[in-house]
Amino acid sequence: MLIPFGVDRVPRDPRLRCVEVGNAPLRLSSEPVPADAMPPATGDHVARVAAAVAWLGSQCGDYAPLRRQFIAAYFCLLAEQIEVHREALAERLKPYDGLFAPEDFLWSALRPLPRGWVPVGGMFLPADVVFWDGERVMAIEVAARDTDRQRALQAAGVMVWRMLPDAVGAELFPPRWGEQMLPSSPFRRDIPSPPVIARSEATKQSRSGYAS
Repeated sequence: MLIPFGVDRVPRDPRLRCVEVGNAPLRLSSEPVPADAMPPATGDHVARVAAAVAWLGSQCGDYAPLRRQFIAAYFCLLAEQIEVHREALAERLKPYDGLFAPEDFLWSALRPLPRGWVPVGGMFLPADVVFWDGERVMAIEVAARDTDRQRALQAAGVMVWRMLPDAVGAELFPPRWGEQMLPSSPFRRDIPSPPVIARSEATKQSRSGYAS
């Protein structure tokens, strides 16, 4: 399933700005962040969190302070969860001799999709923020009052919550690291696959190698 995000209107080809989801949760670590969103300092957790917040904030659109505040509040909640469970996480990571730190489990959390579009009934409905938990879409409307978009999502059977940023809590976003054996980071680079050489071309290269 494709979920467009970061746009005010669904493009004619939704694949131009979307994420593909399946039967696994979409986590902060599910896909690497773009190269231009990576901080210059490697191994600096604080810098990486700031870069992730800025990257997701850039998808919120112009004149959208509440969406940006929601993203910031969400990351504050994740940091609080890490602190509450720090001792248990550190104990869990002991066998790996310092390769991982408790903070690394922050990236196991669900990834927010600002200005996400929920696919339902052959169409897309907009929401302020969308999450995918592996089974269903979770839509968030960041507002003080009910919105037309909220009512449209509810009428379509989509689970939607309306809240202000200061109401982001663990009851809606519980820790997700228990589902993963080890944490992973979105601050990585995909290693491109080697080009596939046609058999005839490979034969030519092999013969030229023997000739030399």
